[in-house]
Amino acid sequence: MSKPVAIVAGYLVRYPLGGHVLSQLHFLVGLQRLGYEVVFAEQYGWPSSCYDPRTNSSTNDPTYGIAELRRAFEKIGVNRWCYVDADGNYHGMSREELGRVCCDADFLLSVAAVTWLDQFRDCKKRIFWDADPGFTQFGMPATPAPSCDGYASPYDFQFHFTIGERIGKVDCPIPTHGLNWRPTRWPMALELVTPRFTPEAKFFTTIMSWSARKPVIYNGEEYGQKDVEFIRIFDLPKRVGPMFEIALAGPNAPREQIAAAGWRIANPLKVTATPWTYLEYIAQSRGEFSVAVNLEVKARSGWFSDRTAVYLASGKPAIVQDTGFSEIIPCGEGLFAFSAEDDVVEAVEKINSDYAKHCRAARAVVVDYFDSDKALAALLRACDLPVPADSGRHRQKL
Repeated sequence: MSKPVAIVAGYLVRYPLGGHVLSQLHFLVGLQRLGYEVVFAEQYGWPSSCYDPRTNSSTNDPTYGIAELRRAFEKIGVNRWCYVDADGNYHGMSREELGRVCCDADFLLSVAAVTWLDQFRDCKKRIFWDADPGFTQFGMPATPAPSCDGYASPYDFQFHFTIGERIGKVDCPIPTHGLNWRPTRWPMALELVTPRFTPEAKFFTTIMSWSARKPVIYNGEEYGQKDVEFIRIFDLPKRVGPMFEIALAGPNAPREQIAAAGWRIANPLKVTATPWTYLEYIAQSRGEFSVAVNLEVKARSGWFSDRTAVYLASGKPAIVQDTGFSEIIPCGEGLFAFSAEDDVVEAVEKINSDYAKHCRAARAVVVDYFDSDKALAALLRACDLPVPADSGRHRQKL
């Protein structure tokens, strides 16, 4: 008996860096675990959209990204995929084969809204998965607009999910545009992340971009990036010592000033070269410390990072800036939400007082709140879709 088919429209060939690739793999492996055959689809989106970390440049050439896709998909057993390049050439699957899959698939899951192909309109059920709460909604027109190259419009989907779990609350200014934004979380296929206990590790680390986008202005309010929030805790190492390291990306990041303030700086391209170098960097860390994007903090969206979920899954305690997620996910053991420097100091002291306990608790947070079996099964049921597999079966390490 053939398996039901799920199409995941993602963003992998164009941005083949380790952490981002891993975030896509969790969807694919998670849906496979629930009994689906997964087909991955991506389109070039916009001119010069393919990033090549070897040259630190972007062109229309998808060669590097496709090679990374093939390597990752061989590990997880995804056999059918399609990438449509800037010249309209189909890689992996033909136009005709993709068209047939779209007609036959049980559903389309669009992750991050940056891939759209006309064939998607033939999918019976279309699910929009919002990875950028606030940025997605603030950028939407008030009246329905169609999808186009590089933009999957939420208005072309029947179901809408967001990791901004507080969207719709009275104190959250992010508009809904009349759509039912159901709360969800990053799915973690736990077999992709092996916990590692490293009590000898000295540094709380993170991987971050200084200012990846321009500020967003909505109703006269400006919403910024991580640089806005980092400045608030710039002198933190002077209080707790040199225990923080950042794999810092962004051409405008003031690296010399940050290093002079006591932060250690790592090479982000080396750290994020592949999913496996990314996982190794996290595995060698004592835990994570990170600020959040100013938009998510200011809007109290409830956003939670996939990167932090990977730290937790690796058995690493995390101290991360609160975006309102502390109302939803228990904090205080393994996971700590901070709003001020004093919160960070207290969290570091608690973690160091019983490091082993907080490492176990970190993994438990992911098992309880981010396990792909739970997160994706809940999503499927909310869309009246089947969950064919027994989600409690034994996990096989990949």
